[in-house]
Amino acid sequence: MRDVLSTLTRDVLFGPLDTPGRTEAVINRLRTAVALGVLADGAQLPSEVDLAAQFNVAPGTLREALSALREEGIVETRRGRGGGSFVRVPESLHVTHASALLSSMPPPEFRDLSDWRAAVAGASAQLAAERASDQDVGHLGSLAGSLAAAEDEATARRFDARFHIALAAAAQSRRLSTEAINLQVTYAPMLALVYADPEVRREGGARLAEVADCVRAGEAERARRVVTELTTDTARRLSRLRGRTAGAPGAGTEREEAR
Repeated sequence: MRDVLSTLTRDVLFGPLDTPGRTEAVINRLRTAVALGVLADGAQLPSEVDLAAQFNVAPGTLREALSALREEGIVETRRGRGGGSFVRVPESLHVTHASALLSSMPPPEFRDLSDWRAAVAGASAQLAAERASDQDVGHLGSLAGSLAAAEDEATARRFDARFHIALAAAAQSRRLSTEAINLQVTYAPMLALVYADPEVRREGGARLAEVADCVRAGEAERARRVVTELTTDTARRLSRLRGRTAGAPGAGTEREEAR
């Protein structure tokens, strides 16, 4: 299951684009691939021609995206023999990207995406409780524990993402899995802001462990309720951060707001 899930995640992140604003879409896809660990630090990207073909964009569009990522320190290009474009993961990547995404997203879009995330997670949890294998349940429990024990916001955000993708996969629905992965591009980067607080990480891990327990017990309605409440609470936290930083250069974090 995990190999299939990794393949699906890569297929979605590196699939053809069919939306306007393709340069920004390529940037977001590659940022998300780095954040999820699909592209590891030091990994070499495909050639510009091959990568442009995968995204179904013009080579010039891809070069614009790579240039922007180089300025952010996420991509490093080496010339000569053995050269190419390589992934770099700056420590500030996750919070900087999260702040920019939260502050720039129009309120109606934020509300709609929050509602959609809760709906996808709820449907995934309900179906997973009916269909998940023992291996699926064990994987969910492991991811929840890793989130609770995460030492920083970037790691926590990554395990949160993997949990929601794995939950959709346990529902045995390719469409739900695809939507869960798409949400990692459009919404989940902002979670780095709420996971800056260690207590939020521990609480989030505990609540996701409860979801895994519900799936194990086959309690479909309770699984839906618990994960929907969690995603709704997370949206409220983000909304508060957004409101408190309105007009500021960037959004704060849960840790900063608690000071």
